[in-house]
Amino acid sequence: MELWNLCRRLAVICIVFLPPAASASTATEQQEMFLDAEKALNSGQTEAFEDLKRQLHDYPLYGYLDYWALERRIKTASPDEVQAFLERYQDQPIADRLRSSWLHVLGKRKDWVNTLRFYQPQSSVTLQCYEVRARLTRGDRKAALQDTLALWLVGHSQPDACDPAFDQMYAASILDSQHIWQRIRLAFANQKTSLAGFLARRLSESDREWVKRWQHAHQRPTAALKADWARQDTPLTREILMHALHRLASHKPEQAFEHWQQLAASHPFSDDQNGSLIQTIALQAALANHPLAAQWMAAVPDSHASTSTREWRIRVALFNNDWPAALRWMDKLEPQERDSELWTYWRGRALENSGAAGDALTVFTRLSGERSYHGFLAADRLHRPYQMDEARIDLDGQQVQQIEKLPGIRRAHELYLVGKRLDARREWFRATRNLSETELKSAALLAHSWGWHDRAIITATEARYWSDLTLRFPLPHRETVLANARQYNLDPALIYGVIRQESGFMEDAHSPVGALGLMQLMPATGRQTARALNIRYHGNRSMLQSDSNIRLGSAYLSKLLERYNGSPVLAAAAYNAGPHRVSRWLPGDSNMAADLWMEQIPYHETRDYVRRVLFNATVFEWRLQRPVTRISERMPAIQQRY
Repeated sequence: MELWNLCRRLAVICIVFLPPAASASTATEQQEMFLDAEKALNSGQTEAFEDLKRQLHDYPLYGYLDYWALERRIKTASPDEVQAFLERYQDQPIADRLRSSWLHVLGKRKDWVNTLRFYQPQSSVTLQCYEVRARLTRGDRKAALQDTLALWLVGHSQPDACDPAFDQMYAASILDSQHIWQRIRLAFANQKTSLAGFLARRLSESDREWVKRWQHAHQRPTAALKADWARQDTPLTREILMHALHRLASHKPEQAFEHWQQLAASHPFSDDQNGSLIQTIALQAALANHPLAAQWMAAVPDSHASTSTREWRIRVALFNNDWPAALRWMDKLEPQERDSELWTYWRGRALENSGAAGDALTVFTRLSGERSYHGFLAADRLHRPYQMDEARIDLDGQQVQQIEKLPGIRRAHELYLVGKRLDARREWFRATRNLSETELKSAALLAHSWGWHDRAIITATEARYWSDLTLRFPLPHRETVLANARQYNLDPALIYGVIRQESGFMEDAHSPVGALGLMQLMPATGRQTARALNIRYHGNRSMLQSDSNIRLGSAYLSKLLERYNGSPVLAAAAYNAGPHRVSRWLPGDSNMAADLWMEQIPYHETRDYVRRVLFNATVFEWRLQRPVTRISERMPAIQQRY
């Protein structure tokens, strides 16, 4: 290694003295050399990179060195080079990624011959458009134009790369006004009013005027409903008025209902239009706790009632303490909905409050054996112990070793060890996507043994195996969690419960809205919390370091608990949806049972989140070998406005 360190400093002089195919002697050395090779390539030290690459010829990640090198000069690569790479690594994710990069290069060059040579089905719309452009130049116009029409007929703008294909479609005269109106309708449904206006340029002057009216109805629905043109009764007028009514119902359901009643006298809306609108009015009223929500829910025809409507009928009845109505609406659920744990539990609660204690006991008894949020609540009502019923995955070592030997699994592990987590997940997904349930269990055990807990949890779920609680509820970062629990006077099981739900133990997790790390903190929240704690904050780097993320997340969770008088329910809801929303959802005139309040949360994601955090905390407390707190004890009554 002394020679190697010298040569690394003097790469141009020393490389010639190294054996052309020397291999590193240990896995750790290979990992270090792999990362050194990446650094050399990124810093332009080509000779040092090539030397390291030669020494890593038998390393599982050798292909990544090939990929990085070719990707860097993809614009000057030859078709034969790319073809050779794709053939050599055809079973690896890097082949898909290089093909995508290469197709982008070919499309920008308008190299349609090679585009067709290398093209395979792609998710990228840009590449799909390059492919139809290539076929249009080849003469396969009829099929290519139909595929172009399919790419065009969407409710949003498409990439610029599609415009030449669209121009050929326009010139071919296969597009008529019906197609244009179809896309305009899709645009309005997708709230893309500017696109609708752009598309209207291809319509007649009178049709363009109707598109302007539709835009007005979208932007100012109340004014549009009173406009002179709204008095006309045509199918298009009714369609635009319905759009305005739906828009108005989204924030003023009572006004929408009144306008609808007035318009219905002169505009014979269809059954579908009426059913759809009353459903929107009723749902928005239910979400806003409107006093007429129950009445409007009852007015929704069963033929138009969605799953969401059927469930909110019950929730409105529960909120009004109308237990008989809740039972009636439960009977109208679809069988798979009615048999869910959610509505089984609330059937028991409704029976209990309707004086049918014996029937309620039967329901709760059946549910209390389940290891779930509602199962635990049912057990609490019967004062019965929880049924954890752990059953570890039981496979022999040979089965696990067979999975470990799969090339894709080996690459995934190496990428995980060298910190290439995104690449590692790509390899893992590809390697496990066609495995049997038994093989998936082996893979889950393997990932767990490596400490790769997010893959272990996901893979066990794909294997449909939920009873290995040690695997599904692991305890990494234990000392960090316990230390922060002591410092901020928190239940460590609750910290783990949040981590499990937020990131599933994916340390580099990034959410679509920008939340980061194990506890999925927004950067602004992390910065404010760090300032309050008077600790150093290094931006996203702090958020993606596990110890720092847990510290900041724990401190923030502690502040929420303090704000809400120690209520884990409200703290969890605020952690997910934000304190400003939770403050709006609090009962205004009297305290409310926590399980009932949770059903009134208007966001499905937040309702599910709070349940799961409470369930997770219960299981983690058991995993920590502590006395298990009854889940109902974590759910004190929700008080009025804080």
